[in-house]
Amino acid sequence: MPATNSIITPRLGQHQWQNKWRHRWLYKKSVSGRLRAFFAWALDAWPLVAWALFIWALPFQASATHALSTQREGCFDERRFCFLLSEKDDTSGSYIIRVQRYIDLPVALTLYSTDLGYTAHANAFLANNDPIVLGETQSPSRFFSTMRVKWTVGNISAAHNSEYRYASPLQPQQNYPIVQGVNGKFSHFGASKYALDFGASEGTPVLAARGGIVIDTKRNGKKGGPTPDFAKHANYVAILHDDGTTGEYYHLKYEGVVVKREQRITQGQLIGYTGNTGFSSLPHLHFGVYVAKFHGRYQSVPFSLQNSRL
Repeated sequence: MPATNSIITPRLGQHQWQNKWRHRWLYKKSVSGRLRAFFAWALDAWPLVAWALFIWALPFQASATHALSTQREGCFDERRFCFLLSEKDDTSGSYIIRVQRYIDLPVALTLYSTDLGYTAHANAFLANNDPIVLGETQSPSRFFSTMRVKWTVGNISAAHNSEYRYASPLQPQQNYPIVQGVNGKFSHFGASKYALDFGASEGTPVLAARGGIVIDTKRNGKKGGPTPDFAKHANYVAILHDDGTTGEYYHLKYEGVVVKREQRITQGQLIGYTGNTGFSSLPHLHFGVYVAKFHGRYQSVPFSLQNSRL
């Protein structure tokens, strides 16, 4: 091979090297002579051995490089789910767009991309860890630089158990009045129509109104204020119930969350402490029961409290 010659020729030349090897090996019949001859041969032979190993490894290097160039990954929310791009097995040069979750909790997401055709979006409900095909792209770099995604934790097909009666998340219940109820004019309309706000000073213990699995948390928000632009700063705990709905507890204090995602919770268990973070004009606890929707949306549902007409 020309490449082999180009490596060996600068030192001695292949034909000359073979003659020299034979000459050194037959130089002496004694054991010590043969050992010296072997070491001398090894010094001359190592470039050829190294090159042979390099040629042998080329298919593996090429395979790894090919995999790297045709596989792309973009992950969200501490690898809650990832978008995976892989080259199609044809000559089109297209890449298949898949999404797969890596945390065993349900999530409804919507991917927005001009690569997805006329609708420019695709919905996926990640109920298990199987990958879901969303579409194709010709350019991984363009796709990841322009795509957007919105998601909501929970089950889109949840059917709320209307017979279930929730415990008050603040105890004793009579000490924490409802300061904004159903259809509240300040913020309880639309998607949050059926939520309740309980007045409470900052640092009041928050208890799980219903058992389930912690599906989401935020604890590092420090800001709060009376306008919607503060909403992103709210600290919260969301718990997935056995009927697919989520119980959500908002406006917790900074570092006021004491549970972790994927933790199983029982009714009455401490999950955090009240605060005044997010879209909030005074310290309180926002509690509601929700069903996940696509496009990052959600919808509250009616629920009943124990020892209450609600």
